Amino acid sequence: MNTRLFKVAGIAFSILWAAQSPLFAGPPAPDSGVSVNIKGVTIDLGGFIEAAGIYRSTNSNSDIASKFQSLPLSNSPGYYQDQALFSARQSRLSLLAKADFDQETHLAGYYEMDFLGAAPTANSNESNSYNLRIRHLYTTIDWDNLGLHLLGGQTWSLATMNSEGIVPGKVLSPMTIDAQYVVGFTWTRQPGFRIVKDFDRMLWLGVSVENPQTTIASQPKAITAVNDANSQAAGSNFASTNTMSANSVPDFVGKVAFDPGWGHFEVYDLARNFQSNLVNSTKTSIGDTSIETNAAGAGILLPIVPKVLTLMASGLIGSGIGRYGSGQLSDAVQDQQGIDIPLNGSQLLTGLTFTPVPEATVYAYYGQEQINRQAWTGTNDSGYGYGVSIAPANNSGTATIGGTVNGNISKISEITVGTWLKCYEGKAGEIRLGLQYAHAEDLYYSVADGGTPAAYQNQFYVSLRYYWK
Repeated sequence: MNTRLFKVAGIAFSILWAAQSPLFAGPPAPDSGVSVNIKGVTIDLGGFIEAAGIYRSTNSNSDIASKFQSLPLSNSPGYYQDQALFSARQSRLSLLAKADFDQETHLAGYYEMDFLGAAPTANSNESNSYNLRIRHLYTTIDWDNLGLHLLGGQTWSLATMNSEGIVPGKVLSPMTIDAQYVVGFTWTRQPGFRIVKDFDRMLWLGVSVENPQTTIASQPKAITAVNDANSQAAGSNFASTNTMSANSVPDFVGKVAFDPGWGHFEVYDLARNFQSNLVNSTKTSIGDTSIETNAAGAGILLPIVPKVLTLMASGLIGSGIGRYGSGQLSDAVQDQQGIDIPLNGSQLLTGLTFTPVPEATVYAYYGQEQINRQAWTGTNDSGYGYGVSIAPANNSGTATIGGTVNGNISKISEITVGTWLKCYEGKAGEIRLGLQYAHAEDLYYSVADGGTPAAYQNQFYVSLRYYWK
């Protein structure tokens, strides 16, 4: 047993040494990448360089990742402006180190980063966007004889749909140029731990514990009590402008996936905890609460015509799910006492990919995310909560720059179409050209004073990517 432990430790040390070695800190390659071997550890370098162009019919002052939950309304100067910009920040570097302890036991470490960090405003809500921005940084151990797979580190949430089994490298992410993907896509990339059991690689069972955070909706009525669990000033190792929520329980995901030989099918449960710590105006504690929620999700992938036409659909419904969607709607809202009340909502994404020839792929998606109304009438007939339709909710300033619009979003939706063309492939690498169009909409709840605002945005993207091999 001691010999086996020393051997595992030696392989793990070799992986870590190879991962940090300056000799292998150069540019990575695409899917197959550049491979080298050091002391029995295989190192694959991957990634791409991207030059992207973006045009938006309204100006949200965003880079290549869209802010679907805050499209400019007509009370914003951005509504009367359009936006054109170029960006190389989605360019990506990756490193995969892998080794075999024996024929049945496999070790791996994976690192992937891009340049989309936003240090002053970074948070842990969805993509953990601190500088240098980690997309993925995790290690895995796979025991083939036991059908067990252990993962620790940052990667896609277990709630994110897979294309095969429950395998971290087989996540079914949309093919978009937009770095925020599409509305309706359920995902996070956050730290956690997971254990997966496969039965002949046909039936998969997985459980994960993942980093928790809570996003709180704004509302027109101020709450007398302060909830100290919300928007705390960040501590060490965060920028002073960062804010965090206080969470004492991680998010839990349990998933079952099935690969019968044609298609992929999965269902999962997302369990969360919402903590409130209330203090009054004299900074005296007046009570703590804790609320548990559940949400159910599912996904299907159907190869209608194998390698040519594929249909996918995924969805999530339940309480406290906002931060798990590309639209980044809120998880919860405060009631009259200041307690965080999880919001009921849903996320839906459908998509088609068509590959008529190996050099071209066309994709189309429709997605939506919505939150149900959760409102109360308090003293003096004032409205509290989410989707408040009475005073002090006020949308009367919709058509005036700087005017008041403090209603809440009911639904976000988006239609997206695009294509990827393989322009060149050879010893020098690979060049791909991407084109994309998207139409996104924010629909607000109706308010007695100001009606039902809506925001619309048309988006055009072009991407030229060079993958080196």
